[in-house]
Amino acid sequence: MLAYKARIYANGTITKFGYGEGRVIEIVASYGLSAEDSAQILAEVYARRPDLAEDSDV
Repeated sequence: MLAYKARIYANGTITKFGYGEGRVIEIVASYGLSAEDSAQILAEVYARRPDLAEDSDV
């Protein structure tokens, strides 16, 4: 996945999390992407919002 796409998904994930639409892992899983792409998005999310990593199962 291109870096700019990962950033778009990450921003969307952070927004959805802020609206209470689920946990970060659940939101990223709902996109139906490959494990590699999901890991890239999670890394971007946690780089922007390290406090969200504390709520993950990773």
